[in-house]
Amino acid sequence: MKDLYKEVETLRYHQELLINVIKNREAELDLLFVEKNLTREEGRALLKICETLSNKMEIEKAEGYLHFQPLLQQLRNQINPKLSIYELIRSCLKQGVYSEFMQEMEKELKL
Repeated sequence: MKDLYKEVETLRYHQELLINVIKNREAELDLLFVEKNLTREEGRALLKICETLSNKMEIEKAEGYLHFQPLLQQLRNQINPKLSIYELIRSCLKQGVYSEFMQEMEKELKL
């Protein structure tokens, strides 16, 4: 019965995300969460990782850092295995979520 409850909760979460996608065609990250069947908890955990690393990048930038390869590696190591780093960066940039951080991560991937 617990599994059924979890499935219903995930479906409700996906419904919320899809409604947002309908309202905002640029909501690529929301669509990615649905496509990869992330639960609400997995989605929150991923957003928290992005928030934490984004804040860390801002601190490092203020300290004069120019390259953020260690942050990219942390992101790679911490994201949900259902996602690729490329999908995450592309989706965040398209949706405008953590834009500055994701732009820097994209640059690091191209180095």
